Amino acid sequence: MSTITIPLADEDFSFLQAYSMAQGTSLEAFLARQARRLRERLQNPLPAEVSAASGILKSMEDLEALGLEHFEKKYQ
Repeated sequence: MSTITIPLADEDFSFLQAYSMAQGTSLEAFLARQARRLRERLQNPLPAEVSAASGILKSMEDLEALGLEHFEKKYQ
């Protein structure tokens, strides 16, 4: 196992420490788990079908605009 030192702003360190404690784990274990999950995600990319489907859903702004447009047409 390797050990590293990472400089963090005090507020970031306090946040991470409090968050990990709320999750019932140590800060070290929390960061190690996050690093492992990132590595696993990068090593196991999404299936081609899922990647192809990404981008189908519009952004929330687009959806809101479509909804407003629909109501304007419907109630004119």
